[in-house]
Amino acid sequence: MIQAELSELKKKCFVAVIFDNEVTVGHFVTEPPLPWLRLIQRAGIFQIAEGYPNRLTAAQARFEMTNWDEVSLRAIQGLLGQLDDAADYVVIGNNAGQGLPLAQSLPGAAAASRAAIIYAERLPEIKQYEQLGYRTFWRRDQAVVQLLERAQSVGRPLALALVNTIQHNERNYHTP
Repeated sequence: MIQAELSELKKKCFVAVIFDNEVTVGHFVTEPPLPWLRLIQRAGIFQIAEGYPNRLTAAQARFEMTNWDEVSLRAIQGLLGQLDDAADYVVIGNNAGQGLPLAQSLPGAAAASRAAIIYAERLPEIKQYEQLGYRTFWRRDQAVVQLLERAQSVGRPLALALVNTIQHNERNYHTP
């Protein structure tokens, strides 16, 4: 199960699982590059994609934009509800309010203490997230800075894992 694999990684890294659109991955690139996992689902079961973990470079971020993974809201909600302590931090992309159904699936205690909602320019849904227990909100371009601070405070290097939350294909894909 993916929870066991994340728990194993957590022994040596501060693990942040990001639930966001694959075209936003460029916002998470740092120098030096961070350890990077892509979590995919097959028949509703999450696993680490073949070829991962690796490092999140600018080239890898461009590659990620064309990884059009199978996306199931029900499966993603199930994963959020079962993460427990497998990840140090959970980050959910708002994506024009599309993150709200995901945010509802993370237990309230985790939402308040070890989760953040990220957004592009503004977050008109902030009150709805606050009602769900969320207290931390970052612009997407500040997420890695914030996560690095949290990782440093516990003395473990940051590792990122992405769950793609918006299904793209040749018909609905756009380059950001």
